Amino acid sequence: MESDFKGPEVQFALELIQGGSELARRIRAETPIRSIIKRDHSPVTLADMSIQALAGALLEKYLPEAVLVAEEDTDHLKTPEGAEDLEKIIAYLHAFFPHANSDKIHQWIDRGQGESAGSFWTLDPIDGTKGFLRGGQYVTALAFIQNGKVELAAIGCPELELQEHKALGKGVGIFAMRGRGCWAAPLGWLKEFSKWVRLEVSKRREIHQARILDSFDPEHRDVEKNRRIREVLGIREEPIFMDSMAKHAVIASGDSEIFFRTLPRKDPGYRDKIWDVAAGALAIEEAGGRVTDLEGRELDFGAGLMLARNPGLVATNGFLHDAVLGVLRKVDGC
Repeated sequence: MESDFKGPEVQFALELIQGGSELARRIRAETPIRSIIKRDHSPVTLADMSIQALAGALLEKYLPEAVLVAEEDTDHLKTPEGAEDLEKIIAYLHAFFPHANSDKIHQWIDRGQGESAGSFWTLDPIDGTKGFLRGGQYVTALAFIQNGKVELAAIGCPELELQEHKALGKGVGIFAMRGRGCWAAPLGWLKEFSKWVRLEVSKRREIHQARILDSFDPEHRDVEKNRRIREVLGIREEPIFMDSMAKHAVIASGDSEIFFRTLPRKDPGYRDKIWDVAAGALAIEEAGGRVTDLEGRELDFGAGLMLARNPGLVATNGFLHDAVLGVLRKVDGC
């Protein structure tokens, strides 16, 4: 097995989610965690910027010619108000790269402004920032995209415990490669391939027995439509609310069967950013599940920074996918 997972791409991915998780835990342990509000009104933390800087530094080490497309930039750090935050990020990165300085931090973070075309990496340094701030689930999510398809995925889940694989403990890394399966290991042992376990989706085929996940933040979905879909499906249990792409890891591990993201009523034209979906989608597919948009179409990661051709998301164990799509069409037609 180890021979199947060699090369600088694998080293980069594993070191990033392990190091990123260490950074996130350290920063979250500090009180209080301060969030910075970006121009689009979304929150960002020093963990987001520190992990993106780590990604840029590791690419410089392992894949100097690679392209990175990521969420953050250095606009805030260039302001007088950001000077103290920049010094903190330098201190965090010193643990990994002792030569870190202000110029390097700017260079490493801004490396994430690459073009989303051809072959490139995409990163969400903290997916689920509100969960990170709240004390809920969050992940570091990395994916390699080639010609519109995800070929490699790595997800660091510091707060997640997989119920089907309790022996891994709390804090797991998820790794998937197209055609080679989806795997999990304790975050502290990602390079010990003997610790890896192969993940498989649940084999449940009875829709009324399905365990369903939902986004914690109500702004991310049409709450009433979600309720109606569950009602028509015959699922009586309340959904498990969870932040971030940890939901995708839960489905890939067999701990749940269904997650769908309907379009919020106030923004029916909403489309996900590629870094919010790419890594989790491959993890589920390589574990045997299925991921499409709300209309049943394959996700196209070659349309720019957004999944412009794909409204919403449906992720299942595969066995229940057509049933969920059928109910979505029925509810939309009501």
